[in-house]
Amino acid sequence: MFTTPRRIGPAMRLALARRPWIRWLAIAAAAITAGWLVLGQLQSVDDARRAWTEQRTVFVASHDHAPGDPLVVEERRLPLAATPASAVDASPVGSTALQRISAGEVVTTPDVTDSTGPAAAAEAGEVVVAISDPLLLGAMSSLSIGLHVAVHSEGIVLADRARIVAIDGEVAFVALEPGDAPSVSAASQMRLASLAFLR
Repeated sequence: MFTTPRRIGPAMRLALARRPWIRWLAIAAAAITAGWLVLGQLQSVDDARRAWTEQRTVFVASHDHAPGDPLVVEERRLPLAATPASAVDASPVGSTALQRISAGEVVTTPDVTDSTGPAAAAEAGEVVVAISDPLLLGAMSSLSIGLHVAVHSEGIVLADRARIVAIDGEVAFVALEPGDAPSVSAASQMRLASLAFLR
């Protein structure tokens, strides 16, 4: 038999009067739910407190580093909440900076490499080619590691995007895609490779 909305309230009151345990069951369920919510909030507060009170040893840059610079670092203790998850665990002294690192910045795994030589600042999979551009011989001092360039030769684009990773005298070492390396190397050997600077 269909019960109208007006009879639902009285019917429920009658059921609760005949079976008082239903009311106590509902109260117990609400209390348990509230208890779990409070416990979860307390756990969150405890985790946040622990993150700011527990500390970890990290290594920070002693001064500004450019890509390719040997790392000079200082050891510090910082709260876990202020420490990047990728911070290096061991001293990176003797390693090379892969990217710019500001003074006081925590040194992380993507910041450093243990490689040496012109390819030390290159990323995995890149090929490094030496280029001596006759047009830049008087302006080598204006070049810097990390500068983005393209490589041209006699009006042809050999590499539309490359990056200077090392400079030695009148030679700039550029990191580029493996597919661009053979043509850039050939042009460089004949001193026909030119660097075009990108913004």
